Amino acid sequence: MLDYSIAEKAPFTVVGTKRRFNSETSYREIPKFWDEWFAQGENCPIKGTFGVCIDMEGKDFDYWIADLYFPWEEIPAGCETKVIPGGLWAQFPCTLETIQDTNTKIWSEWLPALKGYSLAGEYDIEVYLPPEEGSKEMTVSIWVPLRKG
Repeated sequence: MLDYSIAEKAPFTVVGTKRRFNSETSYREIPKFWDEWFAQGENCPIKGTFGVCIDMEGKDFDYWIADLYFPWEEIPAGCETKVIPGGLWAQFPCTLETIQDTNTKIWSEWLPALKGYSLAGEYDIEVYLPPEEGSKEMTVSIWVPLRKG
């Protein structure tokens, strides 16, 4: 059974870079995308707070490496912005080691069995927050948009 909570979130905007992936190869290819992005080192303009899967078309989808966007900041070269709608979100805590397994279970087990809610969009968000005070562990979760009914 997956651990989760449901919370209301305001809309927010992300800034980042994206690449098109296929769901059949994404578990191998997306980590390579992250590795390529972080190979830029300190010159990396996006730190990677979010991994956003969006605009799924069949088995193809765009995957963004993104951060929160603030309108007073310049958009880095090669990046763009995307508004993430507000609403209800199911939030699934996980770790870097379990994120792919958690994602698979959300889509194959949790969503089909969900009662009282339905999916509110064809996307999900991976959230990567730095360790809290006194911890060495990054806080990782997956967010999935929901609507009642």
